[in-house]
Amino acid sequence: MVIPSHNNIIIGGAGMGSDLELEMIRKRLLLKMLQKKKTSKKKILVEVITSPGCPYCPIALKIVREVSRKYPQVEVKEVSVATPYGMEKAMKHNVLGTPTILINDNVEFVGVPNPKEFEKKLNQYLFNNS
Repeated sequence: MVIPSHNNIIIGGAGMGSDLELEMIRKRLLLKMLQKKKTSKKKILVEVITSPGCPYCPIALKIVREVSRKYPQVEVKEVSVATPYGMEKAMKHNVLGTPTILINDNVEFVGVPNPKEFEKKLNQYLFNNS
């Protein structure tokens, strides 16, 4: 028996494992819906303010890059206080220690961030902030 569904997907057929096919189709549709929901057109700039000789800066930079890799709209930049731009940025934000992580020019973390907390904060910027 062939049953047309509201999505123009044909399900069924004798001996074709109808229940398995239906479950696979449901999973594909759910995945598509989740992917659409997880898409944001907002551009996010994450700047990791670092300093030469800082033992924690490479760790923070690695965490930020790994988490941000999941989001193509997120750009990550390392900003060293050893550069004029980095010094200006640090002074503007009253940075007293490194690493300091800015998201869209707001100080969000000082020190090495917990990856889950960092991702949660990214999602706030991507999906909640105007």
